[in-house]
Amino acid sequence: MKKINTWLLASLLTVGFSGASFASAEGEAKDDGHGDGHGDGHVMEGHEGHKMSAVGMPAEKGAVANKTITVHMMDTMRFNFSTLNIEEGDIVKFVVMNKGKIPHEFGIGSIEEQVAHRDMMKKMPGMKHEDGSTVSVEPGKSKELVWQFIGDATAQFACNVPGHFEAGMKAEVELH
Repeated sequence: MKKINTWLLASLLTVGFSGASFASAEGEAKDDGHGDGHGDGHVMEGHEGHKMSAVGMPAEKGAVANKTITVHMMDTMRFNFSTLNIEEGDIVKFVVMNKGKIPHEFGIGSIEEQVAHRDMMKKMPGMKHEDGSTVSVEPGKSKELVWQFIGDATAQFACNVPGHFEAGMKAEVELH
């Protein structure tokens, strides 16, 4: 994790992002109340206030995706991806469609970030998200999420509505 956070810190400084908050020489992000409020220690402010993750960040407005992936969310508690071929550096437009009859969520993050998000969702069932890394999608509706993958890590996709992840609504991809 230190390697990823150090790489991310160097990348942020190189590209000139402003507003990033860093806590220690180990590259841990601090949660000073201006982040996402999850307190998971992995989120930093990036460009235009977007949330940084150990696996990337929301793409900048106007960024051109080099891949488009359709995601069907099913009441069988599964994601059906058109493909899951993602590499470090890709900008991916996810077209997320809820094919079921109950609300679902599609979130991107590291395994640790998803655990923290799931814990928060258990405390606040029914919460809806539109924070750049997560979209809540009502039955029969669709939304788009554009994400830039950064880092050499495992990106996890999860529905963190209580019980959905545990029932199998998840997927992972190794970034290289």
